[in-house]
Amino acid sequence: MRCWYLYLAAVLTLGGCASVSVHEVTDRPDVKPTAPDLIYVEDFAAPPEVFRVDRGAEAHERFRATYARQLAYDVALRATKRLAPAKAIARGTVPKRVRGTRAWLVTGRFTKVNQGSRVLRTAIGFGLGGTKVETDVMVYDLSRPGEPPILEFSTTGGTNSQPGVAVGLVMPNFWLIGLDAAVRIGPGLRMDGIRTSREIVAVLSEYMARHDLLPSKQVYRAKNLGKWP
Repeated sequence: MRCWYLYLAAVLTLGGCASVSVHEVTDRPDVKPTAPDLIYVEDFAAPPEVFRVDRGAEAHERFRATYARQLAYDVALRATKRLAPAKAIARGTVPKRVRGTRAWLVTGRFTKVNQGSRVLRTAIGFGLGGTKVETDVMVYDLSRPGEPPILEFSTTGGTNSQPGVAVGLVMPNFWLIGLDAAVRIGPGLRMDGIRTSREIVAVLSEYMARHDLLPSKQVYRAKNLGKWP
């Protein structure tokens, strides 16, 4: 029974660390942004040197392209539900005809993508073999062509601090705990991408609310690095 209490304490204490947070959020206080009729989400730059994944050269390139495309799609889908119609686009393909209109562009770059070790992550957990994804994000108001971003910030986070399968084996109901760990911890970078998209849209939401472009009751709160919750 004592081991069971220790397990619960570990999950409650460390489980919240398996997430993504934002930091260094800056905007231009002198700018009153225009409410977007459409938000373009561009594939983030994905330089090979920041991707630490165990794939050969050709597979590595495909993975980077796919990962960047998936993040753009996730952000666009979430933004459409929460903020305004949004569309994922390939990098460098913002339609020229929309420049100077009521549209925003969300773009950025990956600064770290580390897949860690799925074996350690799934078997032991508590941070061993954890993944890490970090990005720099820039938001442009396309009604102001040629101007700097209206909003910039960074995201950081990964999996995992939860206990893994091996820890579950010494607990009561070990098979349930082990299965839960395998399901939650296994996806790794895919879950990091989903969480990153959530935080990107949350920062956009807070920014729009500050400028009276979004009702306060619809604000999607971001997780700020070093703050709880």
